[in-house]
Amino acid sequence: MEKNNFWSPYIAGIGLGLTLLATFYIIGWGLGASSAYSLVTAVGLNEISPGYAGSLKYFSRYLTAGYPLKDWVLFEVTGLFIGALAGALLSGNFRVRFDKAEKMSSKKRLVTAATGGILIGFASRLSRGCTSGVALSGGAQLAAGGWIFVIAMFAGGFVVAALFRRLWS
Repeated sequence: MEKNNFWSPYIAGIGLGLTLLATFYIIGWGLGASSAYSLVTAVGLNEISPGYAGSLKYFSRYLTAGYPLKDWVLFEVTGLFIGALAGALLSGNFRVRFDKAEKMSSKKRLVTAATGGILIGFASRLSRGCTSGVALSGGAQLAAGGWIFVIAMFAGGFVVAALFRRLWS
């Protein structure tokens, strides 16, 4: 039987807001995660082919720091995974599982999940930030782009969910 020891969304929201406030105060900018993947990709490509990595304008900006793997965002994302795991373990809700629709094959589920992950990763870098960077940090600063993004994200989510619901039924 599955436990339902979830945090109150109000408490979690207050915690997230205080965390965002602390990052603005201590670090000087808000939350964001997608640039961590670009940073790791740039460093990995630089190890394989330094000349090529340096010639790419997009990746070269991640390589100009003396120690790119000491960047704040890598520690943030590491903390995100550790905190999520700790929260799930402490609540008793952690379990390894593979969610999919009853009629969906495992292969189809893996392909759709990987495709969705790649698309959202590409889109987050194309839009110059992920949901946490654009929506949370941008919205907290009352940036018009952050609020437009949130509205478009929810509207798009409702439309796509309605279109893809039949995959799960």
